[in-house]
Amino acid sequence: MRHLGHLVPMVGLLLFAGCASTPTSKQTAEYPQAQNQIRRRLNEIMDAAEKKDFVRLDNYHLYGPKFTKFATEAPGRLDAEAGRKGEHDGLGAATDLSMQADQVKIDVFGDVGIATFLLNYSFKAGTNTVEKQAHSTLVVVNDHGSWKIAHEHLSAPKPNP
Repeated sequence: MRHLGHLVPMVGLLLFAGCASTPTSKQTAEYPQAQNQIRRRLNEIMDAAEKKDFVRLDNYHLYGPKFTKFATEAPGRLDAEAGRKGEHDGLGAATDLSMQADQVKIDVFGDVGIATFLLNYSFKAGTNTVEKQAHSTLVVVNDHGSWKIAHEHLSAPKPNP
């Protein structure tokens, strides 16, 4: 009986340490079907942007009071109205837009997905072709079976020293 007195606190400590350090199966579970759906949605978003199909592009966003966006050309956080206007104005002015997502990583947490990638894009400015990159993050939410953007963050990569 005397040995059990020392064993109970030790077992409790091991259980507590295990709970504190081991992610739950839901956190570590992979969602390959959702990841593939989000990857397809990412391709659909870029296709709609390149084709200036604003109706389709708007449908891929969860525009409303919870939508937010950070963009390289804006000094602060944009709401749904400002985000939509900026996207329409910027894409509308671009000629021969081409976009590609490289180094894509998609993590899914139930009905929320986070896609991070390096966005390589180019467009014509007069007779010149402009090539740019942006570190990009899309937070997408499964809205009744359709993955929609709830938050976007684009930032210019810092030059290597």
